[in-house]
Amino acid sequence: MSSLSKQRDFISKHMTEIKPKYQYKKIFNNRKAKHAFYLTASNEKKRVCKIFFKNTLGINDRPIRTVIAKLNLCGIVEPDLRGKHDNHGTKTSSELLDRVRKHIASIPRIESHYLRKQTTREFIEGGKTLTDLYRDYKKDCEIEGLDYVKLHIYRKVFKEDFNISFFVPKKDQCEDCVAYENANLEEKEKMNEEYTLHLKEKELSREEKKRDKELIDDNNIVACYDLQAILQVPKGDVSSFYYKSRLNCLNFTICELKADCTHCYFWTEVEGQKGANEIGSCVFKFLQKKSATASSDLNIIFYSDNCCGQQKNQFVFSMYLYAVANLPNIASITHKFLIKGHTQNEGDSVHSMIERQIKKKLRSGPIYVPDQYISAIRDAKKRGNKYNVVEMAHHEFYDIKKLQEFKLTKNTEGGAIKVGDIKVLKVEKSDSNHNVRVFYKTSYSDETFKEINLLKLRRIQPQLVPLYNNKLPLAENKKKDLKDLIKKNAILPYYVSTPFFKIISYQYATSQSKNY
Repeated sequence: MSSLSKQRDFISKHMTEIKPKYQYKKIFNNRKAKHAFYLTASNEKKRVCKIFFKNTLGINDRPIRTVIAKLNLCGIVEPDLRGKHDNHGTKTSSELLDRVRKHIASIPRIESHYLRKQTTREFIEGGKTLTDLYRDYKKDCEIEGLDYVKLHIYRKVFKEDFNISFFVPKKDQCEDCVAYENANLEEKEKMNEEYTLHLKEKELSREEKKRDKELIDDNNIVACYDLQAILQVPKGDVSSFYYKSRLNCLNFTICELKADCTHCYFWTEVEGQKGANEIGSCVFKFLQKKSATASSDLNIIFYSDNCCGQQKNQFVFSMYLYAVANLPNIASITHKFLIKGHTQNEGDSVHSMIERQIKKKLRSGPIYVPDQYISAIRDAKKRGNKYNVVEMAHHEFYDIKKLQEFKLTKNTEGGAIKVGDIKVLKVEKSDSNHNVRVFYKTSYSDETFKEINLLKLRRIQPQLVPLYNNKLPLAENKKKDLKDLIKKNAILPYYVSTPFFKIISYQYATSQSKNY
């Protein structure tokens, strides 16, 4: 019985006061009345000793004494009145709670690259802990001369009133594996077949990658690519930075295996976004470079994760078709998608080295401008070839969605194709007339490829068209917040005079003039 009142009623109904036949009262005798205890067995009350009664119910003397004290003349236990009054001296006012909510709501949210389609949870930068946020809140209240709540109230509001978490750049554990480990025996039996297939695909994909690495030579290139977690400017151990919307910087890396060569394509949100067009443009730029420097036909194999919004989609596949058909010396492009939850690759090591270098840089002071990130990326690798940083401008991004010349929805046998099920995609030249053929596998255990039936969507040959004609405007809240940081001297004057902040100031001034 979870209810305290029900527990007390049970004890009351199973005990009675014993009144002796003869009672000899003495002066100053404080002896209390005796009680008999009963338990029900086979619908019959049977008297038991007090020790047996307590041990059966798992209680001590205190609940029994409380019931005796609260019994009224009618034999009814008085209800528990704790908390049932309005004189709560420690009750937190709604004004204080609203101030806490306002502080938490002011923290800029960031988008999770891996979880945005799987959850409605919001994310904030993981550079601070909940205790750090409370200290900042408390400091703000002290400066303004306002009352503030205790840490446990702040934590309660954070967890109960908001669906937010501190952002972790990449998932370390596979959701399918964790779900199986946490399941009970009955659930595991239902999941067993699917889980066994999942593990098999994981092992086969890793074996495939090992075999591909052994094939690397002058005519066979194997590379993996991935987009690093968002880098924001300004960044540093300055409280005001954390509570302002900042500019996002993006670093897309293509790591050539066994070649000691990594290409980092870097841009800011003023130059481009982070969708299929931007990712496809960077990959195409890489293919152009390889095509220009090759002396014979190249077979290129890419490995990546399964992000549908960036690389696992028909637009990037169409870019592969265009590249194989139009770039000299590119004989074939094969893209192999690592199994969800097990996408660890050499690109993660590159990102880890860059993040370590950024942390070292932050020890000497904040990062104010994107150029400081570029410098950190170039200096991240200490041995061998430095990372090759390619700064992308808005006019270098192509609208690869306009390259979609064919429908990739059915195979030559008439079967439907689901892009999400594809594990391996291969595009190769079929003849000297720039015709191409496309093959795919839906499992690493498939011995042969299936061919995609290329149905033309248009008669006109697609052309590369620039995606942007001008730099992208910043969101109004970001312009305002960056301008506020400049006004408060949170950003050193030296950096304020750089071209980067001049653009921000110009955009802000332009948007302000439009509002009048």
